[in-house]
Amino acid sequence: MRGLFIAFVAFLYSGLLYAGDGSVSSPFTVEEALSKKNNNMLCYVSGYIVGEYVNYSNNKHFYNMAPPFEGTSTYLIADMPFEYRLEKCMTVQLGAANTDICNLDEYPVYWNKKLLLQGNLSLFQTLPGIKNLKNFVLPEQPLEDETVYWNIFEDFGTKNGYKPVSGDMYGGGVFYGEDNAIPWVFEGATLGETGKDAKWDGASAHLRLTESTSGNPGAIYMKEDKSNGIGYIRFWAAFYDTDKKGRIAIYISGDQGESWECVASGLTPEKTLKEFQVLVNRPGNYRVKIAKSENSSDGVNIDNIRISDYLQSSAVIRSEKDDTFSVSANNGILSLSFTDEVDGVDIYTINGSLAFSIKDRIKHISIPLLPGVYIIRGGSYIRKIVL
Repeated sequence: MRGLFIAFVAFLYSGLLYAGDGSVSSPFTVEEALSKKNNNMLCYVSGYIVGEYVNYSNNKHFYNMAPPFEGTSTYLIADMPFEYRLEKCMTVQLGAANTDICNLDEYPVYWNKKLLLQGNLSLFQTLPGIKNLKNFVLPEQPLEDETVYWNIFEDFGTKNGYKPVSGDMYGGGVFYGEDNAIPWVFEGATLGETGKDAKWDGASAHLRLTESTSGNPGAIYMKEDKSNGIGYIRFWAAFYDTDKKGRIAIYISGDQGESWECVASGLTPEKTLKEFQVLVNRPGNYRVKIAKSENSSDGVNIDNIRISDYLQSSAVIRSEKDDTFSVSANNGILSLSFTDEVDGVDIYTINGSLAFSIKDRIKHISIPLLPGVYIIRGGSYIRKIVL
């Protein structure tokens, strides 16, 4: 065996390492299908069900990449589980019969599970997609319902939910959501309901400064602890109106808001809403704060906040049913064992960057890896792990 090499590099997963031809035995990856430019080709495609497409209105795509789901008739699939970038996805028009048996509202167990389907490559609501399904193979039950770990969702849409504490626009207040949701405290912020506010529906949080044009950076933070730890933090953000200077930081507190630890900073919004994802992965009881990270008077809007539970350290979640691939981790060392030799192993971060690759035929290997979420691909087997 040639020497192993470890490369923590920043190029994106191409999906071409195991090129398919679109047949049932060698389906296209999503990346490969996207490269066909919606040519109406009838082919097989395999990918992970990462969300649902909802609607297209006013040149804006509405979709859900994490719970809660609405149960629409269109999947979003991608090459990596937990994908949240729309440009890495393609739509799948399920049709009425399939929608009845596998929509993500009634059947959330299919979220982040692998799907094999045959259909025509075609545009749907300006997005690449698959329609006219001929074959549709869902993963076998029983499956783990991963949506149960995503219990925090706030879209600031509750009518009369915002209670200001003063008459000043950015004087702060508290937003109370529905169904006993954790309230969010506003400081140097207000509820953004105007036509200049970037928002998914009726409102978003509008962060500025505590004195509007001066003072401390605006922020929103949870008024109560979240139990079961913090896994992922996802949210949407955009500049307010024509503002351009706003930057965002994410903080967590394990002492009921007495002190805050920064876990991400310098996040840059855009003119239109852009989704951000931060992996924290801490057990315990925590609160989350989303704040401006600079002192300009420019505003930013925050909407559709989703927070998942802590992911158990070294947990291994199967994405395919097989008995030939085992994974274990201890003190930062990942050990892989295969019943039969495989032609190489590739390990990707959750964002698609290649973290490790070896092209030799191997049966056992141990690899040092930094803490994080990884996708392991060895031969035809795929696993997701958390270190």
